[in-house]
Amino acid sequence: MKNRNVEQLNKHAISISVSVILLIGCLSSWPVLGQSDPKVYSVSEALADADGDGSIDLLGQKVKISGRATVDNLVFNEQRLSVYIQDEVAGIQVFSGTLEADIQEGDSLIVEGTIQLYYDKPEIITDTVVVVDSPALVPAPKSLNTVINDPEKYLGMLTKGIGVVSQKNASSGYRGLKISVGDSAEQIIEVYISQSHAYKDEFNLELLSIGDEIEITGVVGKFVFQTRDMIINHIMPRTPDDIKTKGFPGKYFKYLIWGGVLSLFFVVGWIFVLRKEVRSRTKELSQALEEKEILMQEIHHRVKNNLAKISALLDLQIAAADHPAVEESLANSKSRINSMALIHDKLYQTQKYRYVRLDTYLKDLVTTIYDTFLHESEHVEVNFDLEPVEFSVDKTVVCGLMINELIVNAYKYAFGENEFGKLTIGLKKKAGSIILTVSDNGPGLPQDFEILVGKGLGSVLIKSFAEQLEAEMKVDSSEKGTTFTFVLKE
Repeated sequence: MKNRNVEQLNKHAISISVSVILLIGCLSSWPVLGQSDPKVYSVSEALADADGDGSIDLLGQKVKISGRATVDNLVFNEQRLSVYIQDEVAGIQVFSGTLEADIQEGDSLIVEGTIQLYYDKPEIITDTVVVVDSPALVPAPKSLNTVINDPEKYLGMLTKGIGVVSQKNASSGYRGLKISVGDSAEQIIEVYISQSHAYKDEFNLELLSIGDEIEITGVVGKFVFQTRDMIINHIMPRTPDDIKTKGFPGKYFKYLIWGGVLSLFFVVGWIFVLRKEVRSRTKELSQALEEKEILMQEIHHRVKNNLAKISALLDLQIAAADHPAVEESLANSKSRINSMALIHDKLYQTQKYRYVRLDTYLKDLVTTIYDTFLHESEHVEVNFDLEPVEFSVDKTVVCGLMINELIVNAYKYAFGENEFGKLTIGLKKKAGSIILTVSDNGPGLPQDFEILVGKGLGSVLIKSFAEQLEAEMKVDSSEKGTTFTFVLKE
């Protein structure tokens, strides 16, 4: 009896154990309240509104979401985890006040947390973040021309496009722009740079002006002002490179204009100072030149006067001489001195001291000699065929002495007392040379006249003067007259 009772008790214990095991198995398979769904959703699946009630189906629930990061962590918020992930259809903000994660744009993430709305914008308050080991791939931005038509549809997604700056605010409290997109001025969206942005101080909005065209890249977001019942859609650039000017910024034109104005003032001031300095230096140089001219004129005037005194002394000597040969020698010396004095007289009357007009000088010289022999030359006709020629002073002196010898010799030997004489002085320029001729209509030179080897003083002087002038000398003589031709270098 006892054994039978024990056997019944054992069977009852076994039955209880089996029931407990079955109960534990059932409990272990039953979902725990608040435990996350093991399914991994895409961003667009997690934000879906399948029942069409205007609310996200998974709002307030813990889920796992996979997507690609479109911004580095600690860019939009320097202290907390704040990135955006998206797929081809939707985007969402990933936020945590406690988690730390090294996330780069293009990383593939699996995020676990609760979907909530922050100022009517969906975000996932994150418990865990896993960076999937795969190549980085930044999603292609949506066209801004498409986004501007329905920004709400593209919240949390990358966008890129071109807009024209219509307003800007570069103050320390709020930094941003308003840009118009497309052809309609009513299609406006803001570019927003928050105070928690890691690169807030590197955005150089000051260079932009109203009307500048920019290319903007960034994440689509929005503000909801509940007190004013107003929604503002905006684009959040990730780095300063996300704002690029198209063409030349208007600010640069202002800088160029102001720079040009300042440069103009500088140039005008510099020219004014320079002109003042030039006027001062010019005045000094003019005074120095004037003093030099006065000094040179005084020198030539004194030389001419001294030569005139010597000529006057020779007149006294000629008057006191009692021999015709002495008188003739002294008269020839006087004539030569007068030819040199005439040069200094010309230089005294002009401001050019390196060159003189050879044609004018020869005409005055021959006229002076003519006046000297006036009592013997009443029946002599003097003709001039002179072209304007400038000659150096030194060579003009030599040329004058040579002409003096030729003219004096012509008056002495070419014209008889009862014959009508004709004297012609020619000066021409031809092919880089100066041709000087002295002609008379006398009986010609005697056969024993040794002009080229000259033993007489006159002929020796003429030959010497021609050599000093580096002149080619030619003598043509016949019964109809004699012509001396000298070819000089111009």
